Amino acid sequence: MRALLTTLCLICALVATHLWPGEATALEIEFNGGPVRREILALYDSHHEATPQTSRIHQFAEMPLNWLGLYVTYIDVNGPLPRAEQWSKYRGIVTWFIEPLESAERYLTWLDGATEAGLKLVVFSDLAPGFPARLDTLSARIHARLGLELTSDHISVTHRAKLTINTPEMVGFERPIDKALPDYHVLHVIDPRTTVHVSAQVQGREAEPSAAIVTTGPGGAYVSDEYSIVFDANTDRVRWTLNPFLFLKLGFAKERMPVPDVTTLSGRRMYFSHIDGDGWNNVSQIDGFRQAQMLSSDVIRKEAIEAYPDLPVTVGVIVGDMLPEMGGNALGREAAKKIYALPQVEVGSHTYSHPFDWGFFANYSRPAEEALIDKVRSPDLPAMQRVRRALYGMAGQQVPIDPIGRYVAGSSDLPRTYLKDPFDINREVQGALDFIATVAPPGKRAKILQWSGNCLPFEAAIKATRTAGVRNMNGGDSRLDAEFPSVFYVPPISKPVGAERQIYSANSNENTYTNDWTGPYFGFALLSETVRNTETPRRLKPFNLYYHMYSGEREGALAAIRQNLNLARSLSLTPVEASHYAAIADDFFGVGLTQLDELSWSVAGRGELQTVRFDDADALVVDLSKSRGVLGSTRHASGAMYVALDPAVEPAIVTLAPAPPDRTETFRGAGASLVSSRWWFKDYATSGCGFNATAQGYGSGEMLWQTEPGRTFEIVTERGGQELARTTAVADATGALQVTLKADAITPLNVRFVCNE
Repeated sequence: MRALLTTLCLICALVATHLWPGEATALEIEFNGGPVRREILALYDSHHEATPQTSRIHQFAEMPLNWLGLYVTYIDVNGPLPRAEQWSKYRGIVTWFIEPLESAERYLTWLDGATEAGLKLVVFSDLAPGFPARLDTLSARIHARLGLELTSDHISVTHRAKLTINTPEMVGFERPIDKALPDYHVLHVIDPRTTVHVSAQVQGREAEPSAAIVTTGPGGAYVSDEYSIVFDANTDRVRWTLNPFLFLKLGFAKERMPVPDVTTLSGRRMYFSHIDGDGWNNVSQIDGFRQAQMLSSDVIRKEAIEAYPDLPVTVGVIVGDMLPEMGGNALGREAAKKIYALPQVEVGSHTYSHPFDWGFFANYSRPAEEALIDKVRSPDLPAMQRVRRALYGMAGQQVPIDPIGRYVAGSSDLPRTYLKDPFDINREVQGALDFIATVAPPGKRAKILQWSGNCLPFEAAIKATRTAGVRNMNGGDSRLDAEFPSVFYVPPISKPVGAERQIYSANSNENTYTNDWTGPYFGFALLSETVRNTETPRRLKPFNLYYHMYSGEREGALAAIRQNLNLARSLSLTPVEASHYAAIADDFFGVGLTQLDELSWSVAGRGELQTVRFDDADALVVDLSKSRGVLGSTRHASGAMYVALDPAVEPAIVTLAPAPPDRTETFRGAGASLVSSRWWFKDYATSGCGFNATAQGYGSGEMLWQTEPGRTFEIVTERGGQELARTTAVADATGALQVTLKADAITPLNVRFVCNE
């Protein structure tokens, strides 16, 4: 026991200077043991927020919760609430109610039981706005578990009130709290374990306890209404005054834990790109291409895909664009064949008929669609139809009805682009995949469906992608720049749609940068701001280059894409296919963590997710001698440590240790640990003082390993027993082994590091 206490004290001393403000040192190394609960129960009121994705929690709080390694399950407070026997699976509860609740008594009775059972509670705004006085006792018990007492006092005239900010890092996150303070309920702190980050005091009432505005404690966290976010009507933009990352961390996740991470692979930020097929058959307006009547899809192939063989891209076609009988163009099919033949191109689907309004098809009616077709005529007839109309008019003849033109939408006034056949979700998903297989090389099938139109698929549509065995992605429109200056505009990983999950793209496409494709067409160059701002001060998203084929129409748009591609080439990234990212995002929700001892965790059920992150880890390193399935680790400017895991090892065991002065990992004595790499690895195994692994990736194999200083390796790359290349590398005086391998690793290959000691 004395030895254990000594160890705990040593770790306390090492990490004490690396805590989040307001954290107790003991909790950083507290050994809870057993499964780490990651699920947060989010309660929303469907009477005011129709769906989970329209709730304040989804729009504001879910992304920071995801970043902390937590995921959210939404429950309508007006419906059945989880039974007592289900409470143990949740880490806690989050609420953000502003409007009065119709079922306040039932809800507060349930919440009283759940919090008494030990569930943490994080409250944005009021616990239950407008609850009747007869529920005061229930409210008092729940508030007491937050360390608070709700009084009947409400300060509506605040010009005499003064804020006290005890934790500067907690507020002023994206803008300071207004000097004209919002009104607030007066809550007093009654538990000494509760930390008051912000309080308010009315002048002349100093003898009374101050009012708690932002608090955290053993029972969870509380922030007063209007002290978390601010909406600026002049700019039509939202900003956080509260630091949501810190607030939610202290409310839910104070103890150290490995965070399943969807941004990083092999120690580097991930990069992926995907193109939606919109505008595939449009003739480019760019000089040189216009004269040749080159399709936009051919321009993108030539200028943005073939010119960048080291950067993978996923291309989703619209089947209707390929079929003349639906109103498409046979030339589009030939363009697709050329694009999909390129080795760096992943095959994707952008649906069969290209729905604009997915909600229209949730309860589909062909007669209703036909009525819309009759009401809305295509405003832009194809050129050949305009010529035919003119010729018939000159001859004094009636213009015949074009059976195809009637069923091709010229705008989003109709619910989809190609309307000739009745809508069928199986054709939209599986039918599209089957057709796309006919224009892709043999054996190269689509792995992802990229949502079209408003990117609001209904539950059955998402389920169809799961049934078809492909990933799904799009929506979200993530931006963080001068025009969208808040992490509010960076969405979470996904959104719930019934029992299904829609994966969001990691960045917005060119539409939001070009005012819905009205200009400026070079606006997409501003993507670099979001890329930069989602990397520091914390890595929130991968670098995702997402656009449409119609960007091949305009010189400015094409130049912006080239600029973004060149930016990707200039950064230290790990390029992957879009389906690879979507798989990692999907698998985030299934990762199981189990704490084994004070600084050791099992990480199981990872699927494609192979990175965990430890925040505030400057005083810690990975102990490779005690870990299992760990390839290595790397440091981020934020102080976070990203740990790369071997997909072949299930479960992985990650064990940390106090850092030596140089912060290098404790080595096994053989092989090397991965710091970062453009390629990703699995099946790592030592051989003598060397090692070997299976590698895969795009571009040259830039990699950095950490090993014994001065150690020399002969590095052999081979595939199927055939040697591809051989080189030699020597670790420097610090043990850094920098290697660049030139082999093509799109198809996995074996890399052997033969030690010459």
